[in-house]
Amino acid sequence: MFSLVKILRILPGFLIGLVLLAGCESVEHRIRKNPQLWKSLSPSEKLAVENRTIDIGHSTDVVYFILGNPDQMRTKAEGEERREVWIYTRISTRYEGTDLAGYRGRIYYDSLFRVYRVFYIPEYVNLYSEHLEVEAEIEFDDGRVSAITELKR
Repeated sequence: MFSLVKILRILPGFLIGLVLLAGCESVEHRIRKNPQLWKSLSPSEKLAVENRTIDIGHSTDVVYFILGNPDQMRTKAEGEERREVWIYTRISTRYEGTDLAGYRGRIYYDSLFRVYRVFYIPEYVNLYSEHLEVEAEIEFDDGRVSAITELKR
């Protein structure tokens, strides 16, 4: 049976593994998944995808092949103009220290007094917090990249 301490020790690694598995879709996978869309790209756009470089003027298809589907999509309205914004995020895990999770009882035999005694050992767990951070925002004007905002790592 799992104790709370064991679960709390395993949980951060398990969550990180899930995040890695969820984000395993690669450029090659997206190309295999959408061969017709890949064929419709121009040679310069295909080169940009292969080099994984996004630049002003690229289409939404190039951005999709390089970064995948956005985590969020927004529409920006400036007067009569409407711009589509694709937002890519990442989850960062930060170590916050340790905290007392409880006490574990230990039983031992006291041979001097011929009795069993119990003493308690404090159990500590590592604490982590997760933060959602914007990694990149890409604005589109008429289906073409018009602005790129990247997060510095």
